[in-house]
Amino acid sequence: MPDVYTAIAWAVAALAFVAGTQVLGAAAMLTLLLLALVALTSYGFVSGRRARGRNDRGNPRFEPTEEIFRNPGDEEVVRVHVDPKTGERRYWKVK
Repeated sequence: MPDVYTAIAWAVAALAFVAGTQVLGAAAMLTLLLLALVALTSYGFVSGRRARGRNDRGNPRFEPTEEIFRNPGDEEVVRVHVDPKTGERRYWKVK
């Protein structure tokens, strides 16, 4: 169940949409809605790509192993780092 603030935000957004439709007309409001949807989707792709590009090289919990190989996807040489407590593995490019 959404919290009260989420319900209030949805109610305000619905009222703004109805008021915008009355002021600008239905066609203009749908155009603005489409542009906002495209902008938010683009932002999601860009921020997701940026988040995937980050790594934990400064994270001391990952220790390097002797396992080094060439990544078949982009032909980069990578080293395997592992968290000894959880067994989680990370693959970082060798500089």
